[in-house]
Amino acid sequence: MNLTLRQLEILVAAADAATFSEAAHNLGISQPSLSEAIRRMEGELGSALFDRTTRSVALTADGRHIVAIAREVVREFRLGLESIADRSHARRARVTVAALPSVACAVLPAALRGLLQQHPGTEIALNDVLHERAIALVRDGIADLAVTVRPASLDGLEFAVLGADALHLVCRRDHALAAKRNPEWRDFAGEAFVALARTTSVRRLAEAAFVHAGVGLEPAYEAEQIPTAVALVKAGLGVTALPGLTLSMVKGTGLVARPIGGPPMRRQIGVATLAGRAMSPAATSLVSHLRQCFAMSARAAGRFGGQQ
Repeated sequence: MNLTLRQLEILVAAADAATFSEAAHNLGISQPSLSEAIRRMEGELGSALFDRTTRSVALTADGRHIVAIAREVVREFRLGLESIADRSHARRARVTVAALPSVACAVLPAALRGLLQQHPGTEIALNDVLHERAIALVRDGIADLAVTVRPASLDGLEFAVLGADALHLVCRRDHALAAKRNPEWRDFAGEAFVALARTTSVRRLAEAAFVHAGVGLEPAYEAEQIPTAVALVKAGLGVTALPGLTLSMVKGTGLVARPIGGPPMRRQIGVATLAGRAMSPAATSLVSHLRQCFAMSARAAGRFGGQQ
């Protein structure tokens, strides 16, 4: 299977138009050429992409799925070209950053404020995505940097450590575990556990901690987003384990956070960039502010987790 970018552009244009004739006009090509391109794509994919009538065309179920993929590929290709053009023509400074959602909430806002104070007018593109996607954006040259956990493989990447982020027990103030100043992972046994999605770095770290402690624990609930997990705990549906950087989301909810001992589980947070690729002054400034803001957030998390 070997579809070209031009074929994907034709497919997106055909999906957005009422007829093939209209799509061809928008692309500046003939209608027979567009129809032939669609037929070739259908032959390559082995699936019909459009239901055709004498008056209109409509996407099939397979067609809708493939068009969604095509839109993403075309969009990211154009973003990549724009990023290269911006650097080549020395236009207004632009920084594209990918970050874990927890980091994006806790550390990035203050760091971006510092960047804009030092480099006014800098354009910022923010992608709050999971680890694998953040690393892919850097490898593909779309993001200048990713703020995430250390990749399993640094092939073609450089990773500058910002610090470590330890998991904390989060529970209601009236929960029995709230009385423990330093609960351990074995204390979670028998509790209804609110877990984050399996694709998150937090979930993988928590599962490793349970294995190390010899605790066989099946989550009672799974949440895609940290605020959802916090809401479930607040409702009395269970307890959870969250990284220190996210504890700002717990303040004012009536919940408490406790550092977990035996031993504490930490994820290493840092900045991933392409090896050998020089960063712009604006991107370099952002990394410097990230380092300062991470240290401040870590200290604040420690105070909140230990003084309730």
